[in-house]
Amino acid sequence: MSMHDLLVTLAVVIPASFIAGRYSNRIAFFHARTEQKLTVQEFLRSRQG
Repeated sequence: MSMHDLLVTLAVVIPASFIAGRYSNRIAFFHARTEQKLTVQEFLRSRQG
């Protein structure tokens, strides 16, 4: 794998992983809000543990 191929791969994979991460966190946030009615601080604490 050449350096160019590696850079192109990283340029595609890194933003895609951030988008997927934000999307999954948004789903988890709304799911938690509808089930447990957590505050934002409580939700963030529960996600860290």
